[in-house]
Amino acid sequence: MQAIPKQISEYISMGLTQESVKKNRSVYGSNEISTNKKNGFFQMLFGVVAEPMILLLISISIVYLLLGDRNEALLLLGSVIGIICITFYQEKKTETAISALRSLASPRTNVIRDGQIIRIEGKDVVYGDLLILNEGDRIPADAELLSDRLFTCDESLLTGESIPVNKTAGQSVYCGALVVGGEGVCRVTSVGNHTEIGKIGLKIADESVGKTLLEIEVTRLVRNLFLVAASLCLLLALYFGFIKSEWLQGLLSGLTLAIGLMPEELPLVMTIFFALGAYRLSTKNVLVRRSSIIETLGAATVLCSDKTGTITQNKMKLGKITTTETVENLEDLKEVSVLSKQILQIAYFASKHPSFDPMDSAISQTMESFHQSGNFSLLSTKEFPLTPTELTMVRVLEESDGYVCYAKGSPEAIYKLCNLGDKDLEHWTKKTNELAREGYRVLAVAKSDQSTKDIPENRNSVSYKLYGLISFLDPIREIVPEAVKTAYHSGIRVIMITGDYPETAKNIAKQIGLENANTVLTGKELADLPDERLRSVLKTCNVFSRVSPEDKWKLVRILKSEGEIVAMTGDGVNDAPALRTANIGVAMGERGTDVAREAADIVLLDDSFSSILDSVRIGRQIFDNLKKALGYLIGVHIPIVGITFLPILFGWPIVVLSAIHIVFMEMVIDPTCTIVFEKEAAEFDLMNRKPRPSTEPLLDKELFINSLIQGFYSLLSVVATYWITQFYLNEEGVSQVVSTATFVSLVFSNLFLILANRSLHESMWSRMRIKNSMIYIVFFFTVGVLLSSIYIPGMNALFRFVPLNFLQFSVAILVAFIGVLFYDMTKVTIAKLIRNTQKG
Repeated sequence: MQAIPKQISEYISMGLTQESVKKNRSVYGSNEISTNKKNGFFQMLFGVVAEPMILLLISISIVYLLLGDRNEALLLLGSVIGIICITFYQEKKTETAISALRSLASPRTNVIRDGQIIRIEGKDVVYGDLLILNEGDRIPADAELLSDRLFTCDESLLTGESIPVNKTAGQSVYCGALVVGGEGVCRVTSVGNHTEIGKIGLKIADESVGKTLLEIEVTRLVRNLFLVAASLCLLLALYFGFIKSEWLQGLLSGLTLAIGLMPEELPLVMTIFFALGAYRLSTKNVLVRRSSIIETLGAATVLCSDKTGTITQNKMKLGKITTTETVENLEDLKEVSVLSKQILQIAYFASKHPSFDPMDSAISQTMESFHQSGNFSLLSTKEFPLTPTELTMVRVLEESDGYVCYAKGSPEAIYKLCNLGDKDLEHWTKKTNELAREGYRVLAVAKSDQSTKDIPENRNSVSYKLYGLISFLDPIREIVPEAVKTAYHSGIRVIMITGDYPETAKNIAKQIGLENANTVLTGKELADLPDERLRSVLKTCNVFSRVSPEDKWKLVRILKSEGEIVAMTGDGVNDAPALRTANIGVAMGERGTDVAREAADIVLLDDSFSSILDSVRIGRQIFDNLKKALGYLIGVHIPIVGITFLPILFGWPIVVLSAIHIVFMEMVIDPTCTIVFEKEAAEFDLMNRKPRPSTEPLLDKELFINSLIQGFYSLLSVVATYWITQFYLNEEGVSQVVSTATFVSLVFSNLFLILANRSLHESMWSRMRIKNSMIYIVFFFTVGVLLSSIYIPGMNALFRFVPLNFLQFSVAILVAFIGVLFYDMTKVTIAKLIRNTQKG
């Protein structure tokens, strides 16, 4: 809750009360644009039922009914209902999680209610609310402007006209427009669907976000495997039909094989990984505005970061005041000279109040510490704000003898404003450089020579006198040097971009350990360099000072054209083009504007540079774990397909798996991929690897070979169990004994493969030291259900199992373990060969 600034105190009584808010919301509706297109229950249900796996299971149930096996059909249909419920619940949960994350990112606005300024979400605005709008705000509803101070807004969202429009009291401002200059107080006249943009919104479908490369790749993979499964299903049905004249049995066998081959879980696994990854990032003070950007985070090669507030603490403290005669260090003084007090007063008059700018706050705090009153008339007659081309802030105040201009800004801009002679310019430039080399952020302070009778038309229409320099300290965040080291170890280049003086930027770059910290390129030098020369310089220069938002955008475009994956930070209105152009736009949550947050992919809630590295680490971890999940999925489907297909193909005496057995396996595979691998901790070398190429597929050559090898060893184990049980352990000669033992071997092979897939490079033994509690849950649950299906009467009849003796059960487990052990040794050997090849 904020106090009412003096300039808008006259509106304090015009704000709504809580009772008025409730009444207006009930009469005029909420400030949300609703569409006719909604994902209702039946639409979501249809989307789930239309999945290939569900359709295959329903088809098999129908075939079982036609064969007269009602129990098997009902059991399968029950499984279908269970899978639908689980999938529906997971999708709903994911949707809820994403909605909750989006609500955190929704634009917020200041309103006057019950005599106070409070900050609320745009959707909570009601008809009749009094809005306080400032530069960078997105207008949340249609409103009438009551009071303005140089109020300008960009209405291109509605009109398509990119030129900002000046607004005066009595004119309308529209929902979705962006305030690009000045301040204003306005009364809401329309909300929700009744706004101009709301009327358009009713005609537009819900937001549609294009698929990422990873999503496209997964969709293509599943589609191709489905086509293979459908082809094998058809061939098997034709084989049974023409050779054995058993069309229904052939169709049933074909459908069963198709289920075993389909990695149906992968799209759902990917969605859940990204949703949970977005949630995990939110606990690290990083808000992901679209979860699919996590895919790109792990591939980032360049981090372009602001200095103030991101690398530094953005807690400005006024350190020194430099006059023509002295340099006063404020930390060592209890009192300052008259001239220093005058410089402080000029700087105070040249600043906005109240202000969220840390330097303005530091000026006010310093004045209070030296018992200077700050209660001056601050209603300036005119203001000439800071712009990319004019790095000075000038405020015109009316005094007893006329109008006086107070100015502060970058030293070089103030020197130009004061028209310093060569000797004075050399003197003050030398002092500025000395302060900057010490790490200070320096501002120059000036005042018009004499008062004028008329209000100046522009900042250059009067002459100024330079009074001195004020120097600020902004300590670096303690964690940043270590974060920069981590970035370099990860193969990520760090570039610092700041509006500061070059020497200040160089000092900070050295403190945090940037490479080539002595090489600094200014915005002016950047503009003067031809593109080819700039591309060459950009390969080594990591510090840019005195840059404008347009310079940021230019840097991003060049870096991207060189094949880099660029993360760019920004907080201002004009940073939006650079944030939108970057592969990963990073907005500041604490000091950023709404438009910057809207243009960005992620928002740093604490504005910390180290949070960007946390994002990269989690992005890499998620991609790594997705690869593990995919390798496991392909690997475990191979023995399922093999033990389904081989007995039919070679006429073995016992058919091991039916559809219900495969459904059981799917119930193991789904939670394994989503729970175990999503929770898997990062590997030890995760942040010591080079960024993966953005074109690297999820299923690369190494992973594909590993998947085939683990699937082969697992299939070999299952087949070995089949024949060992058939000829040596099946004393009664009962076919169900062989089928049950083979199934036990298949289940435990899958469970052991979880351990082997926890790392793509380490052995499962070395990975054991890293805890993953979800493994125990999956193991105990799976083994519990397996034992129940074998040893509980009634359940074993449904699964067509018989109780095994200790030897039969133990051998099935042992053979499964040996097969996975061989794979684990092979995997480590392949990983070593690949690493040695890369080093060579």
